[in-house]
Amino acid sequence: MLKTLRVNNFAIIDQLEIDFHPGMTTITGETGAGKSILLGALKLVLGERADLKTLKNSNEKCIIEAVFDIKDLDLQDFFKEYDLDYEDESILRRELLPSGKSRAFINDTPVKINDLHLLSEQLIDIHSQFNTPKIFEHDFQLSMLDIYGENKDLLKKYKKVYQSYIEVKKKIKEAQNSLENQSQDLDYKLHLWEELSNANLRLQELEFLESEIKALSNVEEILAILGEAYQFLDHPEMGIVSQLNEASNKINKITSYSNDIEHLYERMISAKIELDDITSELQNRIDSTELNPEKLLEINHRFDLLHRLLRKHNTNTIEELIEVRDTLETQTSGFDNLSDLIIQLTKQLNGFGDELEKLSLKIRKNRLNSIDTIKRNILASLAQLGMENSNLIIQLDEVSEFTPTGKDQVQFLFSANKGMEPRIFEKSVSGGERSRLMLAIKNLLASHTFLPTLILDEIDTGISGKVANDTGKVMQSMADNMQLLVITHLPQVASKGNHQVKVYKEVVNDTTKTNVVELSKDQRLKEIAQMISGSDITDAAIDQAKELLNL
Repeated sequence: MLKTLRVNNFAIIDQLEIDFHPGMTTITGETGAGKSILLGALKLVLGERADLKTLKNSNEKCIIEAVFDIKDLDLQDFFKEYDLDYEDESILRRELLPSGKSRAFINDTPVKINDLHLLSEQLIDIHSQFNTPKIFEHDFQLSMLDIYGENKDLLKKYKKVYQSYIEVKKKIKEAQNSLENQSQDLDYKLHLWEELSNANLRLQELEFLESEIKALSNVEEILAILGEAYQFLDHPEMGIVSQLNEASNKINKITSYSNDIEHLYERMISAKIELDDITSELQNRIDSTELNPEKLLEINHRFDLLHRLLRKHNTNTIEELIEVRDTLETQTSGFDNLSDLIIQLTKQLNGFGDELEKLSLKIRKNRLNSIDTIKRNILASLAQLGMENSNLIIQLDEVSEFTPTGKDQVQFLFSANKGMEPRIFEKSVSGGERSRLMLAIKNLLASHTFLPTLILDEIDTGISGKVANDTGKVMQSMADNMQLLVITHLPQVASKGNHQVKVYKEVVNDTTKTNVVELSKDQRLKEIAQMISGSDITDAAIDQAKELLNL
């Protein structure tokens, strides 16, 4: 329910705040007083496109706030999905800056304009004489059958199964595409995999091969230098080891004289042990190193093979090559797996399809059972609205494929006058007829479901007398189940509201401003009388206004 609307610096509105109430509120005022401006401000805060020209003062920002009581609308999931703070009384705010930028907020949290619009669609439904597109939409017409057919629980179950059905269908399509693609290049991938598998790839092998190639390519120099080093260490007379032995033996004779000398001797022994080990290692390397051109050729061939594979698969390391090999193995071995998967998924799809078929038949039965009631109620409301010669045909046809709402397609055929063949809504009604048809449909829904706030913008244009009075009664009846805001020029309709608001212009300091006031009982009587007789209020108009207001 809309509780409060605040507008600052919008069009010819300087500043205003108006509170709204449950039930039916009528909004009246002379032509040009600013009713459309007030509605435009509300549309802006609901997410419509902004225009910098709407700023009253181009040097200041425009701020429009709407306060809604949403505790009965079950919108917690919406707020959670968009990471917003939920409040039973939530505030939608729109700001237009002099720079031309527009900002939107929900409970003081900045949001995208589209998010604001998505929320507002669940809060307010606005209809004018030439703006009633929803009643032409297939989904809207089908939802009417579902509301009266009490399909809510069935549809909830159906949509859950339908989601699983669509997901499995998507998986089958993906598996079929993969199978088709794999079958086209399976042989080539098998060849690549076998080539990499036969290569017996090993991590760090390239580094090892590079080291081996360097060693085998320089074996003569290595042997010569190793031999020289060995001679330096183990020559019988001049070798470092022999001289160290002699030096350590001499030092050993005086170790008993000093702890420091004893420690020095121990260090020399440690060095001798290390040098002995190095000498032994040199001898082993000399013994194991030999000229082996065949081995060098073999290692070069291996090295070239690995580099060729790296270039072929556009990789830099053996590790990456191993990943390519494993991926190819998965892809080639998965060919048969995909065929089995498709068979398994198809069984699942058929199971979901059988369940959907059963649910859709129950849904269809309930829809068919609701048609006569819907038709009868709409035609009764239309007769009350002065369209007693209307005819309505509701056709429900079965479609071959499952849809998110079942297997039905609905079509409403309508004629407003005798002798006219019923046709689809959008081709069979004029603007005024369309508005009354929409009103009859909304009246039908208001008695069976919780609707958001409904704003009717002069949809009673073109009617008068008894029809106008009956139209007001229909609106009055609708307001028993919802908040209804009605912009009207008809006193018969204006009098049916629980509350009445007047939009008027006034000149302040040579500047025209639009303002709004909620009318008291006496003010309302005067306003209704003025709507009847014009600026000169007659006694007859007063009496007629009293009658309309049941005073």
